Amino acid sequence: MKDSLFRVVVTGDSLAQEAMEILSPKCQVEFAGAYPQPSILAQKLKEQKAHALILRTGKAPAEVIEASPNLKVIAKHGIGVDNIDVLTATALKIPVLVTASANYQSVAEHTLGLMLSLAKDIPWLDSRIRQGSWDKTQYRGVELYGKSLGLIGFGRIGRRVYELVMPLKMRVLVFDPFLSEENLPPGITRAQHLEELLKSADIVSLHCPLTEQTRHLIGKKELRMMKKRAWLINTARGEVVEEKALIEALKGCWIAAAGIDTFQKEPPEDLQSLCQAGKIVMTPHVAAATEEAFTRMGVEAAQNVLTILEGRKPERSCLANPEILEFG
Repeated sequence: MKDSLFRVVVTGDSLAQEAMEILSPKCQVEFAGAYPQPSILAQKLKEQKAHALILRTGKAPAEVIEASPNLKVIAKHGIGVDNIDVLTATALKIPVLVTASANYQSVAEHTLGLMLSLAKDIPWLDSRIRQGSWDKTQYRGVELYGKSLGLIGFGRIGRRVYELVMPLKMRVLVFDPFLSEENLPPGITRAQHLEELLKSADIVSLHCPLTEQTRHLIGKKELRMMKKRAWLINTARGEVVEEKALIEALKGCWIAAAGIDTFQKEPPEDLQSLCQAGKIVMTPHVAAATEEAFTRMGVEAAQNVLTILEGRKPERSCLANPEILEFG
């Protein structure tokens, strides 16, 4: 490898071939394995004198960000930056970039998939028929048609979920403190307060980032506000929901069901309690894990890395810490 190549460390075992084709002419790419311990990742960055970190899995606390004096950019292979110490990166003038438009379609489709799985009991019926049962005469599902859908957060993913359910004539409520009236599509009701949405929606779906303000946004108090027949869908971040409260809510029939893709700790510490709590469909944080999204995330992450390393200005929408760069 030539000394002139940029050195890029990736957490995970691979990137999409299209992403590697973008990086390989100008970069030496080293893979750190899936979910590396911060101390191991920091050592890897230090040894490689890395110019860039692409974070697919694992965390980037201060010790990782400070490990290489050459580090110029951190690119998230996705959109959530709760696993990155953005404050430390900002203090060191290191841009943190996300793949802003890569996975919203996949997550929105998965959200709809969880809703349909609950409505039609697809996982349960599949299990029953494999066991030899034929529940045709006893089973009754429900329709999504005409139900009230409450979206908490109305960024790219929330907006796409709204678009996907339009043919189902669902009544959509939105709670998003950062949403302006002019950016609200016609036919949507804007909830002024979270309580208003929780009390009104048949299905509550989470699409907000994990911040100090949204951590445990849905706890015992909020679950008590929901309709007894309501469902909770979480394809956002696990810690937005207080997991013990969710288990209690399902066991106590405060709500009717849940569709969960993200958990407080992954894999979940108390999986058995979740399984036995009530009607729940779970997937292992794979809402964004489609072939198409994997390729788009890899390509956008690679482009973000080269944008910074080659001295160009990134799109503001991709920056988690835009304050470190001048924008007109």
